[in-house]
Amino acid sequence: MKIATLEDDPIESKLIHQIVTAAGHECATFHEGKTLIAALRQQVFDLLILDWHLPDMTGKDVIEWVRANVGEDIVVMFLTNRVLEENIVTGLMAGADDYMTKPIREAELSARIHALSKRIRQLPQTGAMAAPAINTIEVGIFSFDLFRKAATVRGEPVDLKPKEFDIAVLFFQNVGQLISRERIMEEVWGRELMMTSRTLDTHMSQVRTKLQLKLDNNVRLTTVYTIGYRLDVF
Repeated sequence: MKIATLEDDPIESKLIHQIVTAAGHECATFHEGKTLIAALRQQVFDLLILDWHLPDMTGKDVIEWVRANVGEDIVVMFLTNRVLEENIVTGLMAGADDYMTKPIREAELSARIHALSKRIRQLPQTGAMAAPAINTIEVGIFSFDLFRKAATVRGEPVDLKPKEFDIAVLFFQNVGQLISRERIMEEVWGRELMMTSRTLDTHMSQVRTKLQLKLDNNVRLTTVYTIGYRLDVF
């Protein structure tokens, strides 16, 4: 992947560059928002990693410019010292796909880049041939038979109700991606008018419990309050 990083602190910028290149990606480093924006007018990047605090503008300003001028295809992750949920929500609402709180942890940043790369590969390519149908999803100890709508953990069947199965498939098809509550409701319930927020929370709790989505099984289902959920695999 071709990745652009925006970080004004030279030490952290160097660390991010090392992590990105060690993961086998091409990395272009920027220290000011305006220089990155100038580059985006001339170059194409797959992923942007943006610091929140910058000398000339905020990471939020950059994200908003990217979404207005580049579009939705480019994936954006922001790094922040802010740990308050309201600040993280602000970044996500501005158009970021993912976030990571500082201090930068090498293994976590590398894992997040890997997860986001899967999303990039799933983006439609102009003129590309239609991909063959996939009937099975296998991630670690988890397996989903899309034809029979059957799930197993370590080869043992798990009794998921139809909506629970659809929710699980949605997340295992989008590992590492923050999925909004609205998207879950739309893709799983569609136009069913009786769908409520409480119903979604109950189904998510059942999926988490039945599939044992916990660190012991090398997965984590994170709730981002008022926004949605993200499934990470380690």
